[in-house]
Amino acid sequence: MLVKINDVNNNKARVTKLDIDDYGSIIPLKELEINLPTDDASIIQILKHSPYATIFTEDNNDDNNGTIILASGMTIDELNEEKNKIINALNKGIK
Repeated sequence: MLVKINDVNNNKARVTKLDIDDYGSIIPLKELEINLPTDDASIIQILKHSPYATIFTEDNNDDNNGTIILASGMTIDELNEEKNKIINALNKGIK
């Protein structure tokens, strides 16, 4: 899931789940508080140093209290690239 990182502490990450619509607008869907893994400090570091991220949680659920099992940081430029991909894919489908 695509998220904006709001806060990261020792055992929880507060994030906003995001979506990108067909016009490239970022839509905040809901606020989540997700557990951080106790055995993987790299995930904590990724989230602390990234404004946005794609994350995966155990069982791929996005409910509060899930645990992040994989995270990839994303800069604002990378987020804009994703928005452009969606717009371009939509434009190709229309033609």
